[in-house]
Amino acid sequence: MQSNHIITVLSSDEGIRFLKNNLNNNPNDLALKYAGKTKFDLKTALSLLGIYKKAAKKIPVVTDNFLAIDQRSYEQSTSQKVAQFKAKFIRGKHLLDLTAGIGIDSIYLSQNFEQIEAVEINKTLHQLASFNLKKLGITNVKRIHGDSFELLSGKLYDWIYIDPDRRINGKRAVDLNYLEPDVLGNLALIKKSASKVYIKLSPLFDLSEIARCFKQLNAIYLIAEKNELKEVGVFIDYSIQSEINNVTINLTDVSTDFSVEFPFDEYLTREKHAYKTGYNKFLHTPSVLVAKSSCFYFFTKGRDVTKHPTFQLFFSENKNLPGFKTFEVIDKCVLSLKQIKKSLRLINLVKVNIVLKGLNELPSKWHSKLGTKDGGDYFLFILKSDESEAIICKRVT
Repeated sequence: MQSNHIITVLSSDEGIRFLKNNLNNNPNDLALKYAGKTKFDLKTALSLLGIYKKAAKKIPVVTDNFLAIDQRSYEQSTSQKVAQFKAKFIRGKHLLDLTAGIGIDSIYLSQNFEQIEAVEINKTLHQLASFNLKKLGITNVKRIHGDSFELLSGKLYDWIYIDPDRRINGKRAVDLNYLEPDVLGNLALIKKSASKVYIKLSPLFDLSEIARCFKQLNAIYLIAEKNELKEVGVFIDYSIQSEINNVTINLTDVSTDFSVEFPFDEYLTREKHAYKTGYNKFLHTPSVLVAKSSCFYFFTKGRDVTKHPTFQLFFSENKNLPGFKTFEVIDKCVLSLKQIKKSLRLINLVKVNIVLKGLNELPSKWHSKLGTKDGGDYFLFILKSDESEAIICKRVT
């Protein structure tokens, strides 16, 4: 879809009525019903309907206000809840958004700033976002089409916000040197232009590499939504001389009330957990945030928790372990098809979720072997390692 086609449809009273009346209808049926009968571009309107249905969950402000958006900008946009969370701590008078995109972050950050300058090099995105700001009545965000670093020529801001592209020739990059625009190569220029900087990175980036590359680091944010890691954020405050032992890690899931902050030193702690091969009442699996942070010791210290020697599985006699999913252990046996079948028969279990560790196989293969099917509250952990075993559990949390 071209930006002018999208904006034309959304500027038409007939187009807006069509979208409002058909949000829940099948686009294929609508294509047949309305072909050749509309004054607006039907193909563009149908494409918008498809995006609006998905956006209703990820970025409802787009669907609720029939904002301009295309498929690519939808896929790359920040989710609304994540943007709202960042607006809680990114606040000041004047912010420069160097890579504004479709502008979801700018929309919510604007609530806490007197003025935002939002720069976007892609003309289509710039036009769509400019249309949206006007439609929402947001007047303190100034959209600029151009090269962001050309603006850093002596002008001062409270904050600089950067969401760099992390792809090389269409493939996702995991090296900080390949960010576009070049963040690492322009840190000196950024430092001259603002005292505070937030850099949004992919969940793939390694925390220790971040600490190595950003010398004046103040905090790392790991932000998840519904236990899916959405971004790793780097916060730098150049007005504060920060050493690595003063850096904090913040874990937040925006869809729950889970939010924890602790010193970066906890990430560096590699405390070994003993593993009890005998019976343990509860099995715990770390949330995506805890697993990404690798700060298992922080969450388990003083709780008499043991860890599997190979996998990120933890055991204790305690039902409650914050940051982890908990399962009640029903039975354990050696990793043998015969023994697993016997254990399942003893509790008359046919429906079970299978979790495989150390095996390059699909759960469906084991369901076929065991005569079981997926679903329910019971879980079968099949663990292939030096301590090979199978554990049958029931979900607690």
